[in-house]
Amino acid sequence: MYQVGDAVLYGNNGICRIREITRMESCGMTDDFYVLKPVSSEATTVFVPLGSEVLLSRMHPLLSTDKMKEQLDALGDAAPIWIENENQRKTLFREIMNGGDRLAIFRVYLTLRRLREEREKKGKHLRVSDERAYRETERIFFDEISLVLGWSREEASAYLDALPVPVPAAAE
Repeated sequence: MYQVGDAVLYGNNGICRIREITRMESCGMTDDFYVLKPVSSEATTVFVPLGSEVLLSRMHPLLSTDKMKEQLDALGDAAPIWIENENQRKTLFREIMNGGDRLAIFRVYLTLRRLREEREKKGKHLRVSDERAYRETERIFFDEISLVLGWSREEASAYLDALPVPVPAAAE
């Protein structure tokens, strides 16, 4: 069980702090809820019922410093995550976000980052669903790396720029 003050990854809400655990009534039933505040959006509040295994399964603790460094090192050898079919790709990216596998989330971000750079060189943009996934994974990447390693956005970007990750064929 998480404690008040813990930081967690919660699906596409990204990195959140647990502000409180409170008892509330919802849909005629009373339950305890985690009250989450995304670190990148103080205006948003997320309520997660402790009685919902499905919603609780989307909560993941932040990586340790060692695990974060291990995941970053693995990025250099990671292949892009890409499916040509846009609907299948959108579904895959959503599953990755909800699953909490940081290496997969970071790979999606890095793939879309490279693809975005290549498309911008040609005066093109990402598809809407890819842009949404890009922004969500970018927020998670930078928020978590900042909290865990204390890196600035510039330091994290410089690290990513040095990685030899190929661009998916869709950029062409």
